[in-house]
Amino acid sequence: MSNVPRRCAAALIAMLAPMAGHGQTSPYYLGVSQTFGYDSNIFRLPDRTEVAVPGGGIRVIEPESSGLISTTLLLAGLDQPIGRQRLYGTLSAGYSSYSDQPQLDSPLYALTAGIDWDTAEKLSGNAEFSSGRRIGSYGDRDLPAGRGNNEEHYDRFTFLARLGDWKRSRTWLEASFVSDRVSNDVEFLQPVPHSIDADPITGAPSVRFTDGYRREERSNAASLGVRYRQSGALVLGVGVRSESRHGEIDRNLIDPVQSVSSSSESRRNDFDLFADFDPGDAHDLQARLSYGNTDYKDAGAQDFSGWSGSLRWAWRPTGKVESKLWLLYDTEDRERGGASVADSYGDTQTVALEWRLRYDLTGKVSANLAASWYERDYDYFGGFTDRDTAFSFNLTWAALRNVSLGCTVGLDRRKSTYQGPAVGRNSYDARLASCFGQFLLQ
Repeated sequence: MSNVPRRCAAALIAMLAPMAGHGQTSPYYLGVSQTFGYDSNIFRLPDRTEVAVPGGGIRVIEPESSGLISTTLLLAGLDQPIGRQRLYGTLSAGYSSYSDQPQLDSPLYALTAGIDWDTAEKLSGNAEFSSGRRIGSYGDRDLPAGRGNNEEHYDRFTFLARLGDWKRSRTWLEASFVSDRVSNDVEFLQPVPHSIDADPITGAPSVRFTDGYRREERSNAASLGVRYRQSGALVLGVGVRSESRHGEIDRNLIDPVQSVSSSSESRRNDFDLFADFDPGDAHDLQARLSYGNTDYKDAGAQDFSGWSGSLRWAWRPTGKVESKLWLLYDTEDRERGGASVADSYGDTQTVALEWRLRYDLTGKVSANLAASWYERDYDYFGGFTDRDTAFSFNLTWAALRNVSLGCTVGLDRRKSTYQGPAVGRNSYDARLASCFGQFLLQ
C-alpha cells in the first residue's frame, strides 16, 4: 500500500474495527471515523529525474506530489454466534479528498462477511467474501507513472472445509478454494515512446500519448491435504495445490486514437509440506515448504519450477505484548493470490520479511509497530532488482468507552537497480503521517 487512504483508512478499519469487540455487550456496532493524513509522495515518483533540454544540458526534476488527505468513514459490524455457527461481518464506507490532487477525490468502501460453520458429523470450516473500492497503490511496477486517478476494485472469496475433529483428532482432511479479482482503472496523460513511425534517420521512436490504462488480474486456487497430529503441540501435513491466473491490460492511446490490449495466462501446481508447532504457551510456529512448477500459455514466456516456502512466528510473552513475524520466499507470493503486488509483471523471485509488534503501554494506550522488507527480482529489460522498505509506528488511545484516538507516522521507500527508460517507478521515498478519531456505538 502506498498512499494514506489505503494505508490509513482501509488498514485502520481492518485493524481498528475489531477493537469494538473489547468489552462489547452487543453483537452489533455502528460508528464513524475521521482521518487526516499527509503523504510526501502520493504518486511514488522517482527521487529525481534528469531530462535533456533543447540545445543541450540536463534539467533535474524533483517529485512534486505531496498533499493533505481527509478520509471520512461510516462503520458497521456484526459478530453473532448461532448455535455451533458464527456469523460475522464489517462494513466501512466513506469518502477521501485530496487538498492538492482533487482528481483523486473519490468514494471508497470495504466489506467483509463470513461464517464459521460446524456440524455434529465432524464437518467444519469457514466461508468468507470481501469486496472493496479504494485508491490503488502507485508503487506497482507495471502501473504507469502518471498522476491521474487509480481506481481499484477487489473481490475475494475463500472457502475452507475440514473432515474430522481438527481440535482433538489425530488425523483430518482439509480442502480449500480461493478466488481473487483485482482491477485498476488509471486516468492520466503521459507520453509513451512507440516504435511505429520511428525516425527513418536516427531510428528514435515516435512519441504518442496515452490517457488511460486498465488492468485486471484474476486467480483461482484449489488445494487438498491431510493433517496429522504427531503430538499435542505438533501438527504435520501434506497437500497439493493448483492455481490458475489470468491478467488483461488495456491501454488507450490518443493521436491517433487506438486501444492496445495484452493478456497473460498461467497455471501453477505445487506439492506442499506443512508444520504447525503450538506448545500452548507464548509461541506458535507455522511453516510451509513447497515444490511446484508454473506453465504459461504464451509460448514466448519461460516456464519455471522450484522451491518456495514461508515461516510465521507468533510470540505472546505477556498479555501486554504480541509479536508476529513472517518470512517468505516465493516466485509469485502465492499466499496473497491475485491481490499481491509481488506478482506484478514478470518478477521471478520474491523475498519478504514482515514484523508487527503491539505493546499495551497502559490499559487505554497501545503502541503498534509495523515493518516490512521486500526484494523482488525482475527478468525483463536485462534484469533488475527492487528493494522495498516500509515502516510505521502508531499510538492508539481509548479515550472513552466508545471513542478511540490515534496517530501514525511512517516511511515508504524503494531502492532499485533499474537504469533504463522510465517505465514505472524506480527509486523513491515517501514520508507519511496521519491522525484519526473513531466513535463506536454498541
